[in-house]
Amino acid sequence: MFRPLLRVLRRARILVFLSLIAALVILASYMFAGFIDEAAKSAKFIELGFDHIFVPSARPHIDRRQLMSRILRYQGIPFGFFPATTAYDIDHPEAYSFWLGEEHWTPPKSFLLSATALASFRTHMNVINDIVRLEHASTLVLGDQIDIAADIKQQMRTVVESLPATWDILYLGHCSNETLRPTTFHSQIYVAADPKCVFAYALSRAGARRLKRVLDNMWPVPQKTFEDVLSDMVVPLFLEAYVVDPPLVAHVDKISDSLYSPTYYTLGNSTLDKLGLLSRKHMR
Repeated sequence: MFRPLLRVLRRARILVFLSLIAALVILASYMFAGFIDEAAKSAKFIELGFDHIFVPSARPHIDRRQLMSRILRYQGIPFGFFPATTAYDIDHPEAYSFWLGEEHWTPPKSFLLSATALASFRTHMNVINDIVRLEHASTLVLGDQIDIAADIKQQMRTVVESLPATWDILYLGHCSNETLRPTTFHSQIYVAADPKCVFAYALSRAGARRLKRVLDNMWPVPQKTFEDVLSDMVVPLFLEAYVVDPPLVAHVDKISDSLYSPTYYTLGNSTLDKLGLLSRKHMR
């Protein structure tokens, strides 16, 4: 008499369990909707000489992710989008959902910086935490509003091979007016004295670990922007930093639905120009 009922209950429990698993899978998919890892197509991230390429981008910036996907796919460079922290996340920490693998962080206690600057600071911290956690030997971090040199793959082969074993950070693009000091090991690699902008920088494993220790001590009340913290660490040679010049990556601004304009520097051999997306009227 009770056996049919027991079988029904058993099946109901199995159905509930399977439904719960399905719900968790859907939730995980939603959380990682912005973390599209194009590099899954390749076992190695060696196209530019680095183990991994991260592109931090906030979920609302669909147009920026489309731009980066178009540029890097055109170049055949595998990469992964990284979920960026937003100003809303900083202002509303109670509504923030940590993604799987993210190091739990304390909301800022003092707004010495704007919410936007704090969000940028936190985003770069999260990227660096992942670099250290995943033990990448070297990682390139690219902004989501950039142009890259059309021959960047060819140029980076010799650049990366020429770096000294002690390097910490390499700027592939910058917006500094500093007088660059040349090195003896490569004609395009210069010693960074006062680097500016963080839309294209690479970190070695040692550099990421060293930087993580400093940033962890600054959060949750950083006194300066992430860009300025990096610059301060380079000046006393706490980080062994180098700059590629002429730059191989440039920041751009969107001026229409299908055109972009260089912000600081126009690349001589632009991928955006080859794609017909660069405004020649605004070239500098």
